[in-house]
Amino acid sequence: MVSNPFKVLRRKRQTGFIYIADERRDLRFAQAEPGDEIRNDTRDAPWIVVDHSLDSILVTSWPGTLWEAEVIDADFPQNHDGDYTRAVAVRILRRLPSHELFGPNGEAVAWIVDRSSNLTRDEAETLARHRAPDAGRVYSRAWQNWDQLPDDKRVFEDWEGIIGAGGTGPVSPIRRGLSAVFNAVCASALEIDGENAWFDEDGPDEDPDMHLIEPWAAASLCLIEAAMALGAPDLLPAEDRALLTAPWRALTAPSLS
Repeated sequence: MVSNPFKVLRRKRQTGFIYIADERRDLRFAQAEPGDEIRNDTRDAPWIVVDHSLDSILVTSWPGTLWEAEVIDADFPQNHDGDYTRAVAVRILRRLPSHELFGPNGEAVAWIVDRSSNLTRDEAETLARHRAPDAGRVYSRAWQNWDQLPDDKRVFEDWEGIIGAGGTGPVSPIRRGLSAVFNAVCASALEIDGENAWFDEDGPDEDPDMHLIEPWAAASLCLIEAAMALGAPDLLPAEDRALLTAPWRALTAPSLS
């Protein structure tokens, strides 16, 4: 084969997704339009994190904006094995609905995250009162019916309260939706009860296991179960979805009447 000395080798175009939580108050993204270039002032951290897939985006705070962007200047070397690029500069391609973070039925999940972010103690008690004794078993069945559950996790039968399966692929049937709901409930609990919203047990002093107090603990179960039922309805029959969403319907019915 004869080489062409005039041929310019182009680096493969790298595109991905950027989620910016509103609380970060990054006006560069809040005011962005398609075609805008956003560049950090330095090449040092913190970088602009461009996830290669919606599956890998962490939603630690809600709400926020979701962008598809092209990496035009990346940190080098990357020095990580994650499914993302540390960028110094990006070009905005388009804004996406934030609920796409949670899958095809993400709009329903986003509604639950919204409500969880502003949950009151009385509402948490309402949720807890309406949770069925069998809810944990039904929620576990949804996990077991998920065809992307890693084979090494199928040996586990009890998935009550679990918000992610780990691994390199999708962590749940609704991506990071379950953890987004749980984080939102935790934020509400901390705002109302402060540090008293948590207690620790069964862990080393430097890393104890932390648990929500009631009614926040039961409320968080109710809301992740509703998110599973509404966000991944194909995993359960109608009667099981109705059981998991009963607390959610009890909470929202007054606002819908």
